[in-house]
Amino acid sequence: MKHLFLFALLLALPFTGRAQAPAGPQLNFCGLDLPLENGYTAVSSSEVTGPAYQLAWVYLDYNVMRTFPPEYLRMAKKKRKNVEISPFTCTLLDGPPAQGSRLTYPTEAGGMAYQYIVFGVAKGQPVLIDLTLPIDPEKTADLPDLVQQFMRLEK
Repeated sequence: MKHLFLFALLLALPFTGRAQAPAGPQLNFCGLDLPLENGYTAVSSSEVTGPAYQLAWVYLDYNVMRTFPPEYLRMAKKKRKNVEISPFTCTLLDGPPAQGSRLTYPTEAGGMAYQYIVFGVAKGQPVLIDLTLPIDPEKTADLPDLVQQFMRLEK
């Protein structure tokens, strides 16, 4: 009986690796699967961190659409010193215009950071996006490749 069990185990070993899921979370923005860029880590299915930017998004209920984004912006501003805020407009997945706020502030390393907080609706889903970059993008082409797949700047 013992030999039969070992034989069955040996037969099953070559097939165990085929059913395993890929390592780490898979990025998905409102139903759009996103490839992870080299050098970046998917913290979750809606958060990416790496050397040139940090990106996160959260899906909202329609009940908190009016209250959560302003509160999130207030908390983001409170975390930093010498923050300048300016509004901007963009589109998400070629949908209706989304409202955004750009926070500009000095970093501890002596440079500048540009935090883009966007609230909009993509494919019928209210979503809030938080993107922090070391550069201030002037046009969509200046955004990271990953972000260009779902966000277009209107500058």
